[in-house]
Amino acid sequence: MAKLTDVVGIGPVVAKVLFAHKIKTVEALASISMSDLLKVPGFSDIRARATIKAAANCLRSETGKKPVTTTSRTQKTKNKTASKNTTAEKTQTQAKKSKVKDKKENKKSDTNKKKDKKKKKKDKVKSKKKS
Repeated sequence: MAKLTDVVGIGPVVAKVLFAHKIKTVEALASISMSDLLKVPGFSDIRARATIKAAANCLRSETGKKPVTTTSRTQKTKNKTASKNTTAEKTQTQAKKSKVKDKKENKKSDTNKKKDKKKKKKDKVKSKKKS
């Protein structure tokens, strides 16, 4: 008989949490409803699905049956994660561009200030010469 820690993704800490929520065997974990597993702390929708599937695979491997393969839903979830990373990267790139733009504007501003100072000095010199 398999232990909870034999299920892929279940370590000793998670096994204790499951045990505290009356999930004591791999069979119980494989047959639990999604809504019940989502009530356990640390289980999101994605993790709950993966855990139930891993428990079923653990039971199947014990009996010699072929394990359940990854579904297209799991693959879609992976793609969503990849697009989230891309979005985060885009945000970082935009922030960098904004900083560069701010620096350029500051340089322009500094250059304009220097030009204004030089112009004022020239005007002062001209006004002194006229006097």
